[in-house]
Amino acid sequence: MEIKIDTLDSPTEQDQKALDNRFTEYLRIQYPNLQPESEDKKFMVVAHDETGDYIGAISCNCYWNGLEIDTFWVKESHRGRKVGSKLLEKAETIGVSKGAEVAFLKTFDAKQFYEQHGYEIYGVLEDRPIGTNLYHLKKRLTKHA
Repeated sequence: MEIKIDTLDSPTEQDQKALDNRFTEYLRIQYPNLQPESEDKKFMVVAHDETGDYIGAISCNCYWNGLEIDTFWVKESHRGRKVGSKLLEKAETIGVSKGAEVAFLKTFDAKQFYEQHGYEIYGVLEDRPIGTNLYHLKKRLTKHA
């Protein structure tokens, strides 16, 4: 049997959907009790100052039993004022209310911030981006029964 390998530089929506459907079917067979991706619970927590200016936000996704922290930004002038801490704590609280038992993320420049909030490193990818380390961190949000 001959196998042909192609490269799709610009995969179409149909190409991506075909891959997603096949992978979802595989997961359904291997893990029949796993929640489908359609049950992901995406949300954002946003901070504004007294004038209504956007000064920080965190976007997250709750799926399976985890809270994935995706994009997290605080305006430079508001860093060191607990804005990030409040956003993170609110996101974790919402995550727990949506069934998350563990939070996880990746960062290359905010490792200390997350460690101060109870996160632990579980992996490091060197030179990503070049000259830095990409840290993968996790935090248990609920106690084991």
